[in-house]
Amino acid sequence: MIINLRTKISLSQLLDLFEYNLNNLLLEKHSLDHYCSNTTDIKDALEGENLELLIQEIISTKRDLRSRVSPKYRFDERWEDFQKCLLLDGYRITENNSLISIEPTVDGIVATEDDLTLELRNSSLSKREKIIILLLESANAFKNTTPDYNQCLSKARIALETIIRNKVEDENGTIETWGRSLNILKANSFLTNSEEQAISSTYTYVSDGSHIPLGFTEEEYARYGRNLLMTVCYYIIKKQNSSASPTTASSWLD
Repeated sequence: MIINLRTKISLSQLLDLFEYNLNNLLLEKHSLDHYCSNTTDIKDALEGENLELLIQEIISTKRDLRSRVSPKYRFDERWEDFQKCLLLDGYRITENNSLISIEPTVDGIVATEDDLTLELRNSSLSKREKIIILLLESANAFKNTTPDYNQCLSKARIALETIIRNKVEDENGTIETWGRSLNILKANSFLTNSEEQAISSTYTYVSDGSHIPLGFTEEEYARYGRNLLMTVCYYIIKKQNSSASPTTASSWLD
């Protein structure tokens, strides 16, 4: 199971509603042995390998855990946040309180958003912090009590656009449009023709959810479109960060 830091923090906030004796027993039961006396302790303990088993028990015993919290809205609000964070990571809590994966995962691969954030922080882009904030705002728009799925997709698209335009601005000293920036990166051989077309098509396709494909809910399409945009962002920033290395991975579409 691969979950992002955001989900671990949300789970820490949920567990912080309970007595620490209970938390410590839960962690010890799943070999996440780490004495906890505050929320930060809980988050640190969630770095263990058996996190999936802990999450499954918390989900399956939801009614018991909820009964321990008063007033109940405190549990309900934290549970809703945890559920939305899991959904962003590709996991859904079903009506019978089980956890299912709604997209394929590969063991040993770092969660995309955490990996993207790490690559951004390691990049030379002058607006890297702004891009990270845009990704955070996109996630928050998705998981808010009243979600704004258009804003979720819009912020993710702006993050992709900012990466492309900021790279050109940093290298050329000029502020260019989205299309012009893509053309410049293709002209200077940073992007191949196939890559430029794929990036442009992805950006156009995820159009603020205004044309949701048949069979998708707004929530499903927002999550799908956001993840698609983040994958493209990760590819671009990873390619930039590795461009100075003697050995660079071949193009994704060549």
